[in-house]
Amino acid sequence: MIKLTPKIPVLSLITLFMCITCPSFLFGQSSGSNLKDKADTYFDAGDYRSALKLYRMAGTDHSTNKKELLRVGICQYEINDVDSAIKSFQTILDQGKTKADVFLYMAKAYQAKNMFHEAIPFYKSFIENSKPDAPLIAWAKDELTRCANGARLKFAEEEAYIENAGTSINTQYAEFGVKNSPTKIDKIYFNSNRTNNTSLQSTNYNVDIYSASLVNGKWETPESLPSSINSVSYDQVCGFSNDGQILYFLSPVRNEFKIIADTFSGQEGVAYQGIFNGPYHADGGGTDLTFFNDSICLFSSDMAGGYGGYDLYISILHKGVWSRAANLGPTINSFYNERSPFLTKNGQTLFFSSDNLESVGGLDIFRAVFDPDKMSWSLPENMGIPFNSSQDDTEMVLTSDGMTGYMTSNRKSGYGDKDLYRIFFKQPVLANQEISFVPTFYQLFLLRGIEASDSEQPGRPVEVKEYFISHLFVDDNVGILAPQNIKKLDILANLLLIYPHINAELSGFEIPVGQPTFNLYFSIKKTEEAADYLVRKGVQRNRLILKGYGSSFPLVVNMANNANSPVYLKLNHRIEIGLHHFENEPVITHLENIPVSDNLRDPAGVKFSSLRHEMYYSVQLTSINQILQNPILESTPEMFIEVDNAQGNYMYMSGMLPTYKEAEQKLNKMISAGFTDAFIVPYVDGLRISHDEIPGYSTEYPDLLNYQAKSKK
Repeated sequence: MIKLTPKIPVLSLITLFMCITCPSFLFGQSSGSNLKDKADTYFDAGDYRSALKLYRMAGTDHSTNKKELLRVGICQYEINDVDSAIKSFQTILDQGKTKADVFLYMAKAYQAKNMFHEAIPFYKSFIENSKPDAPLIAWAKDELTRCANGARLKFAEEEAYIENAGTSINTQYAEFGVKNSPTKIDKIYFNSNRTNNTSLQSTNYNVDIYSASLVNGKWETPESLPSSINSVSYDQVCGFSNDGQILYFLSPVRNEFKIIADTFSGQEGVAYQGIFNGPYHADGGGTDLTFFNDSICLFSSDMAGGYGGYDLYISILHKGVWSRAANLGPTINSFYNERSPFLTKNGQTLFFSSDNLESVGGLDIFRAVFDPDKMSWSLPENMGIPFNSSQDDTEMVLTSDGMTGYMTSNRKSGYGDKDLYRIFFKQPVLANQEISFVPTFYQLFLLRGIEASDSEQPGRPVEVKEYFISHLFVDDNVGILAPQNIKKLDILANLLLIYPHINAELSGFEIPVGQPTFNLYFSIKKTEEAADYLVRKGVQRNRLILKGYGSSFPLVVNMANNANSPVYLKLNHRIEIGLHHFENEPVITHLENIPVSDNLRDPAGVKFSSLRHEMYYSVQLTSINQILQNPILESTPEMFIEVDNAQGNYMYMSGMLPTYKEAEQKLNKMISAGFTDAFIVPYVDGLRISHDEIPGYSTEYPDLLNYQAKSKK
């Protein structure tokens, strides 16, 4: 089935996970009660309202059995009775010996009430009481970041007043996706799976389109559109033509979902005009289609070639042909999900939803503004509270005057699954009062060779993506996976997943204090932690070159005498990112340059920078699977560790030497020190090269011929 509505709530996934993996925890011992058995059946099916009613009839809501009470609390949470859910979870906590899942639900409940400070310790307790490999650990750590965002945004100045559209519009079911009437100011169209729809059922796959009018400040009863539009399955409004004579809506056509263009007469039996032939494919991951005007549409899709989950795309109709989908780029799109685009009338302000690490939970509404002088988007800005909650806040649209708008949210203060909310801005959104027929930012796509033509046209220029790769700076109080480093790793993971021929090199560095042997080991372990994150994102481990340089090549010297300066601590404690085999890929990469003034540069760091992308030799001392403790290493300069991905061992290396003569001297010295199995390894651009590869490099680096001649003896 297509993915049309915002992602399944995380807690529903958690519930499913618990039911599958921990049935004994949730079910407990059978009481033999028919009421409880039937309630459990409803619970397993996700009908929490019916389940809770039966649990109450069976007296389970007053039970002291933790397993039964947890189910009651989950039901209360899912039907938006958060206060009662907190009481149920607290009763379980008061009994002691609490399972990790209870901490998780308590955290989510407080987060749902915008009590972010209260939620944080419960997320931490969940992490502490879970197994290290528990599937929700990474997600819970993300929620800690989102709670911190919420605590910061909670007291920011509010741009608007937002109110629930009320019970005349909203039900216990899902109402979502408002589109403004093209001809009447106080009329809206929306979608709902309420029970009186054409299918006579209420599921996520049985949705009809409704209209409603605001008369004297009150909503009239919504009306279902005629059967010529609403089918017996899924129908969703997408937008209107400029003159209001054509309705675009999603509906099944011969077992496929298509965008239908209907004459919108409102009469029974009127046939639609035709099928929308743009690049949007509902069955291929497309969702959230919206029309800026008759010749420009935007949508979200998880099609291949994006930056993460769902990305935002634009297409323009030119000479009767829709252009192929153009990605809005890495400033707008992230490793996470970007959904529900809405472009203001001037074509320069974009509202959309994202569950990136700047959200306060779930999908949040963001705003980005295009600068026509710089030809670039501003960084997306979280709209804050009350626009956003811990749940999914999506599908924001503005009315023509820029004074009001609508949005969809499944926040826990609502009446049901998803509700419609009305937005009243304190100041009008001027960007929606000025009209542009072609958004300024589309010129950017034209400059990059994205023109209106068939996507399979021969000779068509390939879209070139652009990436800005940043290094990771380490704070021991937070660790490698600090929020700012996660964002950087997400961008790197996205690059590697889209371009499978590109490899990444991660090089760890420690502050030059303490024992060099331990610094060496700590640097490679932190590098491995960053690599593990990339692997969890889907990157193959054999595409990652991992090195730990310890304190061998500090970037800056310490100018603070006895104290360590902040610059000294920050710049020397880092993981640098390098890329290999990207030259033939349709991608532009920008590696961060770490600026250091001349008076602060450490000579060892200068040497490292000058050689790392050239040819050099190093001496491999040994290859083992643990820390190498040898007093000789404490006084041996230029030590580093490289991970052997094939064996999983640590290869201990010494020296970055530009000539074979120097390498041979280093080899003899290390053999005399007891490393009798040591040997020389040549590197080019940080990669080991074999004997067979030397002829290809010997013209540029003739010293390799000396290595080749000696190594054959």
